[in-house]
Amino acid sequence: MRGSIRQRTPGGSYTAYWFTTDPGTGKRVQHTKGGFRTKGEASKHLNSVLPKVDAGTWRPDQPLTVRQLLLEHWMPAQKARELRPATLAQYQGVIDSWIVPRLGGLKVASLTPATVVGYMTALRSEQSAHGRVGLSARSTQMSVGVLKSACAWAVGAELLGRNPVASVRRPRAQAPTMKVWTSEQARTFLASAQDDRLSVAWALLLGRGLRRGELLGLKWSAVDLEGAALRIDSTLIIADGHTTESRPKTNAGRRRIPLDPHLVAALRSHWARQAAEKLAAGEAYMDGGYVICDELGRPYYPGTISVAFKAQAKAAGLPPIRLHDTRHTAASLMLADGVPTKVVTEILGHASPVITLSIYAHVLPGMAESAGAALSAQLFGAGTR
Repeated sequence: MRGSIRQRTPGGSYTAYWFTTDPGTGKRVQHTKGGFRTKGEASKHLNSVLPKVDAGTWRPDQPLTVRQLLLEHWMPAQKARELRPATLAQYQGVIDSWIVPRLGGLKVASLTPATVVGYMTALRSEQSAHGRVGLSARSTQMSVGVLKSACAWAVGAELLGRNPVASVRRPRAQAPTMKVWTSEQARTFLASAQDDRLSVAWALLLGRGLRRGELLGLKWSAVDLEGAALRIDSTLIIADGHTTESRPKTNAGRRRIPLDPHLVAALRSHWARQAAEKLAAGEAYMDGGYVICDELGRPYYPGTISVAFKAQAKAAGLPPIRLHDTRHTAASLMLADGVPTKVVTEILGHASPVITLSIYAHVLPGMAESAGAALSAQLFGAGTR
């Protein structure tokens, strides 16, 4: 008998049974996996095991706890991949804060979809020590994603015979609502901030759609005022609660961005002010070469810039938007003004125009009408509508 399925008690769960041969003694060894809610689930598992048994590739699950799998095996493997520090810090935070406290003591092989569903429910509903009720769908999605990735990796590393949570679907996370300013609102903001020490930062965010990390990681060595261009080849990210330099995630993110005379003049003025601050600070100045830094040359913590932007927008009497929405504003205004999508893609550092169009499709209907009207005017006369 190669394998069988039994219901251990009437109305209870089902257990799959199968046999292997001990290479040392030649005797048959029975293996079981229980806890299946239906006979079909047990059959599916048994059918996945038996071909591996026949091929001699089946391995019993290692008696690992979730904590051991994540911290002693999976995380070292991710570090060996030389992932970005921010990514590793994110994984570590998810493991330490959410997964290990709730599931760390469980055997990985004993995990079931029901266990993970209960875990997701707890994450979304439990009150934290700070009074916050439940994690966001995005945070819950990330937590389940780490757990599933670790289990899938363990199968490939032959630590598990199967992925016990492969069938679990991560919760859907709704993307934050995109809000953008009109060109008039963007101009109002920049005019209100013209005397602000960070005015050049706001100009680069709204005028070229830089990401926050790209702005804060920009150095004078990457700025060519004579050639009217800057290079994005480094970013400033948060890892383990501290700021650190990194590189853009993709090749497209490493790019050259042209500057117009207005931005060149703004950067020259900012450089002169920064030189004066450096002179005034003397030996206390920590010159890291950053374009955007405080009065002592220290790079800003990313959250500090976001708070300053929010305060400046409020002072200008404008509807609140996130700092990242300045990027959306820049892209939307460029597309609405007829800038070719490929050019917008290159300025923003997207991997392809498909990504740009998928994000900013809301801008295209009006553009299509205008383009159609312009073409008809050329073909049928200026008065055509």
